Amino acid sequence: MDAVDVSKLSDAERLDLAKTLANNIRTSLIKELYAGSYTLKSKLPLKAASFREALMHRLSDLADVCIELYETDRLVAAFVMTRGIVETAAMTYWLHKKTEDFLKSKDDNAYDKFLMKGILGSKDGTSRHKSYNVLTAIYHLDGEFKGFRGMYNTLCEFTHPNWSGVMGSYSKIDTKEHILHLGKGHRAPPLAFGLGPLIGSLAVFQDYYNALADQLKTINDWYEQKL
Repeated sequence: MDAVDVSKLSDAERLDLAKTLANNIRTSLIKELYAGSYTLKSKLPLKAASFREALMHRLSDLADVCIELYETDRLVAAFVMTRGIVETAAMTYWLHKKTEDFLKSKDDNAYDKFLMKGILGSKDGTSRHKSYNVLTAIYHLDGEFKGFRGMYNTLCEFTHPNWSGVMGSYSKIDTKEHILHLGKGHRAPPLAFGLGPLIGSLAVFQDYYNALADQLKTINDWYEQKL
C-alpha cells in the first residue's frame, strides 16, 4: 500500500481505508497449514508459521467486528477492540524481530522458547509456558514507529473504567439545571483516537506478516541444507 497521510483524511475516508486494509487481510487468510511443506529436520519453521497464521486469523476477526462497531457509532467498544488489534500487530512485529534474531544467532533454544510462549503461553496457569507481556512488544514497536505507545495508552483509557471510558463517554453535566445526562449520545470521543491506531496497526501487521514469509523460507532452507 502506498504511503497515505492519515492526518489529512476525513473520518469517513479513514474508515474506508481501514475497511480496505481489513478486507485485504481477510481475503489472504489460509484455512490450513500442511506440515509436509516444511523441513523434517526442525520443528521451528512450522511452529513459527503456525504462530504467524493464527495471529492473522485473530487480527482479521477483530478487525471485522471493530469496523462494524465504528460504522454503528459504538465508539468505546470500537476503541476496546482496536486495542486488541494493536496488541496483535505488535506481537506479529515481535515474532518478526525474534525471527530476525534467530537468523543472526541460530540459537535454536532461544527461538523455540519464544515460539512456545507465543503458541501456548498463558498467565492463568493453563499451560506450563508463561506468556509474554505484550507491552514489551509495544515498547519495541514504538522504537520503530514513534507514537505507537502513545496511541495504545489512549486506547487503554477507554478500555479501562477510567474517566475517558466511563464518565467521559457516557455522561454530560448540565451545571445550570443540575442534571447528569447519561448515554453515549451526549459524548462523542474523536474517532481519530481509534481510527488512527486501527489503520496503523493493520498496515504494520501486513508489512511484518509479509516480511516473515521470506524469513521463514530462509530458516526452512537453512535446516534443509544443514548437515
